[in-house]
Amino acid sequence: MGNRESKADDGLISQPAIFQQKGANVAPKSSKSESSRKPKSSATKTRELDIAKEALREIEAKCQAIIDNIEDGYYEVDLDGRFTDFNDAMTRIAGRSRQELMGMNARDIMDGFHAQQAFKVFEKVYYTEMAAKAVDWELIRKSGSKRIVEVSVSLKRDQDSRPTGFLGIARDITHRRFIEQALKESEEKYRTIIENIEDGYYEVDLSGNFTFFNSAMEHITGYSRNELMGMNNRIIMDEYNASQVYRVFHNVYQTGMAAKAVDWELKTKDGSRRFVEVSVTLKRDLNSNPVGFMGIARDITERKEHMETLVAREKELEIKTKDLEDLNTALKVLLERRERDKIDLEETVISNINDIVIPYLERAKKKAADKKLKDYLVILEHNLNNITSSFFHKLSSKYANLTTTEVEVANLVKHGKTIKEIADILNISGKTVEVHRMNIRKKVGIANTNTSLRTHLLSLG
Repeated sequence: MGNRESKADDGLISQPAIFQQKGANVAPKSSKSESSRKPKSSATKTRELDIAKEALREIEAKCQAIIDNIEDGYYEVDLDGRFTDFNDAMTRIAGRSRQELMGMNARDIMDGFHAQQAFKVFEKVYYTEMAAKAVDWELIRKSGSKRIVEVSVSLKRDQDSRPTGFLGIARDITHRRFIEQALKESEEKYRTIIENIEDGYYEVDLSGNFTFFNSAMEHITGYSRNELMGMNNRIIMDEYNASQVYRVFHNVYQTGMAAKAVDWELKTKDGSRRFVEVSVTLKRDLNSNPVGFMGIARDITERKEHMETLVAREKELEIKTKDLEDLNTALKVLLERRERDKIDLEETVISNINDIVIPYLERAKKKAADKKLKDYLVILEHNLNNITSSFFHKLSSKYANLTTTEVEVANLVKHGKTIKEIADILNISGKTVEVHRMNIRKKVGIANTNTSLRTHLLSLG
């Protein structure tokens, strides 16, 4: 590829030239002659290889345990961007099951913009061979919700150091970004308040009478400028809140230290209640003598209401969660009981067949004079044995693609019946039996081997 400014078409890296090995691996020349070394015995080499393999398995197991237990997502993708490996945390972040995520292209969980950004990062890592850290992308879950992740990207190589894909860690920082965004908005709001005085601003004398305020303060209290001017702040509070305000103002006066974010409840002109978050600072004259107080009053009524609504919803959610837990427990008990009942029923059917049906069948076989009737009785006996045989259940469950006749033939082969005997019992031709045997060998995976069909069937139990 002559031009490195490739575009994201079908994969993370679109041009085939990048898959080529960048340089041949050249083994370093030994400083000593190979003939001067004493060759190791075959047993020694085997032991060393076994030790190395066991050490490698232990390391891989430890690494896998770490990956499986970290809260961050771990991922591996091929050069086209398809997921080839990941931990459970990655499935939770992506909002998809392991089956859904495996083989999915990373572009499919991003919008066009972020897919293009991801391509650029992967492309840079590929060409520079330098890992990328703390790259922010936005993922789209199966539900349509979006998560912000902080991703690291490293180049993945095979044993010959050829690039085969990428791997890295994906940390869900949605909540952190939400908090950062909320803080940013709060700071911007605070600057706006300071610049434009959109919240209530007030000044009172040492007795608590309003001497100055802005229009936002009028809106909060519901009083006009003429009504509020000179009014004592105790008039817009009940006795309890008035006493709380007095303590705060008195403490500010005594210590000279401002009070911030004090919550009070105000009584407006129409009698409704408003909650305000108030700051209080001592006001001084030119000679630094205390002459009153000033501060900001922010209406937090809606926030209070939202908090109360949130608390109520959390309590409701707790109740519903408890109900679901109880329901799940009851359902688990029912399922366990159903499984026990199923086992009991199977045991009862098997016991009844063995104790009641089989003895009479044996007598009928002995007394039957007609050969055709005897053959039918033999078939009936084998079918009943199939019902009660653990081999029959294992064969049917393990090789679900076997037909009913093939299962019957397999059962007779297991019991050492010849092709002719099977043909007589099942009332089919010997050639048909041979075809069934051939199909059974294919379906159980021994078609091209010398393994005896009966030996293989006996190994199933």
